[in-house]
Amino acid sequence: MAIPIAACLAVACGSGESPLDSDSYAAVNTSVGESSNSSAQSPAVASDAAYRGPSVGAAKGFAALAETSVSALNQSPVTGNLGVSGAPVRSITGFDDVPVLKFGTDSSAPNSLRTILTQREVDALVDNIDIRACDADYTELAELGTDRITIRPGVTCFNTSNADLRLNGLVTLDAGGDPNAFFVIRSNSALTVADSTRVVLANGAQPCAVFWHVAGQASIGKGVELLGTVIAGTSITMQSGSTLIGRALARTGGVILDGTTITLPVYDTVVSNLTCTHLQ
Repeated sequence: MAIPIAACLAVACGSGESPLDSDSYAAVNTSVGESSNSSAQSPAVASDAAYRGPSVGAAKGFAALAETSVSALNQSPVTGNLGVSGAPVRSITGFDDVPVLKFGTDSSAPNSLRTILTQREVDALVDNIDIRACDADYTELAELGTDRITIRPGVTCFNTSNADLRLNGLVTLDAGGDPNAFFVIRSNSALTVADSTRVVLANGAQPCAVFWHVAGQASIGKGVELLGTVIAGTSITMQSGSTLIGRALARTGGVILDGTTITLPVYDTVVSNLTCTHLQ
């Protein structure tokens, strides 16, 4: 069962202002400061006022990195490297007409360990994300009948024991004019992004400062406009017409693209959605 994130509201932990706003309101039984899954957050929770968000480290140059395979079922333009950390280069398929660099366990030196070491940095990135306290911890969700939400900077947690995290409609990431703002959207479940979902930036938000981390798989529907680095515990699939300004990082499974586009966020470009000054 999937619970629509865009149709949900809960009470934020810690501060009086929730990182997530909605056009409607409903009563929700939410335990402030508690998670429905204790394993989703380390017992040693980091709280650092100077913390400016995660960094992708060696994964910066990868548009897609997986353990088992990276496959394009239909023409899928990507800007950035492709890699597999647990398989040879031949496990990267369908990109013969795309001018990209491919790396695997059989790459020639000095790249023979590149994807393995990069995947370890992805693991370290996940550890860095998971140890952070939730600025908003949504332990229970309620439908509101709306598909327009705004997420504020910080760590927003959606932990549930019986449903997938479902993203749909229009999602705005609002930095509130803070050039150092970062967004971590974290869930202990799988992620399903409905067809035609749009994620947009507002007031200085940058795609390189956005991180989606889910414990299960990430399934991205048709015609989706997604921003940020997507880190899935298992696999990532993107359906036709979808675009991702960010990265697709699958920790234990594969990445499947079906007529989709992935563009790395960069530090300077004429396309405003790609402009990034945040540490990557």
